[in-house]
Amino acid sequence: MKAQNNTPERLHLAMLLSVLGGIMDGYSYSVRGGVFATGQTGNLIIFAYRLVHGQHALAFRAFVPILGFWLGIFAAQLILNHVTMKSGENRKLKSRILFLEAVVLFGIGFVPDSVLDIIPNSITSLLAAMQFSSFRKFEDELAYASVFCTGNMRSCAELYYRGIIEKDHAAAKRAVKYSCILLSFLAGAVVAMTVGKAIGEKGIWLGSCMAILCGLLLIKAPDPAAFPRH
Repeated sequence: MKAQNNTPERLHLAMLLSVLGGIMDGYSYSVRGGVFATGQTGNLIIFAYRLVHGQHALAFRAFVPILGFWLGIFAAQLILNHVTMKSGENRKLKSRILFLEAVVLFGIGFVPDSVLDIIPNSITSLLAAMQFSSFRKFEDELAYASVFCTGNMRSCAELYYRGIIEKDHAAAKRAVKYSCILLSFLAGAVVAMTVGKAIGEKGIWLGSCMAILCGLLLIKAPDPAAFPRH
């Protein structure tokens, strides 16, 4: 990915994007048939389990979101890697991706339970992949994922080790930031499951509202070049 298209975000925006990632995963798992929109490792395990046990139709339902995630990565790369722009213009482009995400998530809320879950799940996975590719860093060039947690957990644990064992105060501060990202994802999943339990498929509208909020904040974000280095 071109450097000018991979600018870092502020911590509060990275946290909100992680809430959005948690909403999509919590919604797809609790409302749309027990698969993950963002956590493709989980989908691979579900696919393998159902395949081994002869549940081919259910295995297919777990495979389609994986394919949607791949297509989302390709779409994001096509948009971001073939556009050269300044950081401010880059933020506008990524905000448009979020607004597109908001519109599509809102539409998914109208897809009834009678429709096969692979359709909304694959679309949600595609959107999650585009978000994952578009937002990769926050604050002082810290790498993170806003739509799943494993890499964030590794970075967080390593930084806590450096902070506690090696007395690296800068690492400890960064570990706290990663903790905020992880807790934000968890909060999004919990809220999505709670709302989904109450209103069903329309619970994804919460994610639509969050995507709009993130897009608006991104437009108003200051130049990343002004971020402090720690």
